[in-house]
Amino acid sequence: MNRSIILGAALLALASCTRDVRIEVTNASQTAAHDRTVEIAWSELRGVTPENVVVLNDEGEQIPSQTIYAGSETPQMLIFQADAEPGRTLRFTVSAGERKEFESKVYGRQVPERYDDYAWENDKVAYRLYGPALETSPEKLITPGIDVWVKSTDRLVIDERYARGNYHHDYGDGMDCYKVGVTLGSGASLPFVGGKFRMMGHNYAGQRTLDNGPIRTTVELTYAPFEVDDKEVALVKTISLDAGSHFSRMENRYTGAEMPIAAGVVRHDVKEFAQGAGWLALREAASDSDDPARDGDIYLAIVLPGAEILPDTLGHALAVKTAADGEPLVYYAGSGWSKGGIDDMEQWERMTAEFSASLAEPLQVKIIR
Repeated sequence: MNRSIILGAALLALASCTRDVRIEVTNASQTAAHDRTVEIAWSELRGVTPENVVVLNDEGEQIPSQTIYAGSETPQMLIFQADAEPGRTLRFTVSAGERKEFESKVYGRQVPERYDDYAWENDKVAYRLYGPALETSPEKLITPGIDVWVKSTDRLVIDERYARGNYHHDYGDGMDCYKVGVTLGSGASLPFVGGKFRMMGHNYAGQRTLDNGPIRTTVELTYAPFEVDDKEVALVKTISLDAGSHFSRMENRYTGAEMPIAAGVVRHDVKEFAQGAGWLALREAASDSDDPARDGDIYLAIVLPGAEILPDTLGHALAVKTAADGEPLVYYAGSGWSKGGIDDMEQWERMTAEFSASLAEPLQVKIIR
């Protein structure tokens, strides 16, 4: 009898450890959600491993998912994406099974063959920023700025563009036609004290790719300490980009002092500008181009909830907010191209405003036990 009780209890415990986890995802907003990422803490899952975890939709079909490590040795969360009309509730099941191989829609890496650039992209947009080797190159450029590589394809293009060695020419999938220089480029940040930028003395010092597809790519960048009003300040920047999104998530953690931080975009030939509560958006001609009319318009945006918007300061459009010492300042930097799916400023303004609203009213996720 005792053996039976013990065996029954063991089987019950095993069944409990391997049971499916059912998830309800509700869009309670008034705006349709497209390619919206759902995050589930790994501690909420039972009996799965990164090698066998699968996500099934209502029809029982496996959909792409990704185990997020966030630089740790152990899984931190599981992510997948959902499309949901306003007021709609979707149901998913997480279980152990045979994982399918899904094509990655995101990618990021350091590019040592090009002065230690760090480049990242998804199926909509591509970016790069500049590394330590550029400081001693013939250019001798030190800048916090982020470069936009416009795209007109959903393919991942970073590697082939670097391999070609001529990314300033459009071979039918986009190009680099955006000028950065010593500016914020398309979405970097700097301390903004006394109405002035306080520039760091070097490009990023270290980089670490934390996750890399198929849904999210994330990099952590560290910067050497620099002085702001006689205080030594350091910066750790964590950048994430999800599939289907025009917006990179920027987490900037400044340590050494509490101070206002400006996140923004440099103004070139700005044609249209719009702003709302905690966001700005603009349209400008291709700035690093010998034929701007041919190369089209670039759309840029910053979303920083609670920020003061300064449309034209120090040659930039800025979103400014005070960051506490050592606390993360999270904002989003977006871009698009007139030859890559953005038709006009009205569309871009609507996309930016809707993205900002989605931060305030995210998808509601409920785990059913």
